[in-house]
Amino acid sequence: MRASFRVFILALSVAVTMLSCNKSANQPGATSQATSKRYDLKGKVVSIDKRANMANIDGEDIPGFMGAMTMPYVVKPASELDKLAPGDAITADVVVQGDDSWLENIAVTGHSSAASK
Repeated sequence: MRASFRVFILALSVAVTMLSCNKSANQPGATSQATSKRYDLKGKVVSIDKRANMANIDGEDIPGFMGAMTMPYVVKPASELDKLAPGDAITADVVVQGDDSWLENIAVTGHSSAASK
């Protein structure tokens, strides 16, 4: 009887270990990283809202994602906003993860004085 009880405990331990490993692979952080998409954005800074960590960007077409439009984007990290000014031409990555989207890797390609006509 003791041997069968030990086998039962061992089988139960293996099952619990396998289930816990499987749960960590299916956690929201791991799944959402795999489902995020990135798109190249070219545009012009219209305005900046540092309190909301957002920049309003007049963006060109993003093939396979959306047409040209002006819209607000969350900027990550928020410190990237410090290098932007209205009128600046930029490139950036639009990251889309589920219902969330934000800008990363922002590069100023022309400053407001050079971008104004």
